[in-house]
Amino acid sequence: MNIDSQFITECEKTDSDVDAILHVLHAQSQISTPMDETRLDRLVARSLDLDEHAALSLEALAGETHVRVMRTPAHFLTVLKQAITELRLSRLFCSSSQGEFHRGICPAAYDERSGEHHPAEMAAWRAGFRAMAPEQQMMAATIVWMYRSGADSIWLRRVPCTWRASEALRYMHDAGCLTIWIRLIARFPGW
Repeated sequence: MNIDSQFITECEKTDSDVDAILHVLHAQSQISTPMDETRLDRLVARSLDLDEHAALSLEALAGETHVRVMRTPAHFLTVLKQAITELRLSRLFCSSSQGEFHRGICPAAYDERSGEHHPAEMAAWRAGFRAMAPEQQMMAATIVWMYRSGADSIWLRRVPCTWRASEALRYMHDAGCLTIWIRLIARFPGW
């Protein structure tokens, strides 16, 4: 999926960086839902397969001055750890034995070997999620959607995660974590 350079130029002229980022993601995702009605989960799911050009354009809109190829497991792990640390999400994620780099991290309350979740731990996971600030919830949900490569009904069942993308991006911008979220999307190499 390529983002037309004329479109990027038009987006750069909008009043808000958040609007420009939303325009770029919505366009590359080819979502038929009007932009102001698109939910964050759908935007994330449809943005998992950004091509290199789109990822670099997104990084540039996020303020990266030395944009270069960054869709590697090592670069994604760096920003994933930054998100988990800076937004204090460590109680929701744990080490995994499933691989190197970001594959060595997974949502907690889950037994990878058996493929089953632990009901008591899952209840605690969801309670912890509900108690978090909205920007923490948005970032944690994004990581879970990336881990699941789309919608999730294991961890995010019965928790708030139906934000409109436009509202969520503005909220994360105001909370100071939108750049981290953009880097997660732009650097995601697949799980």
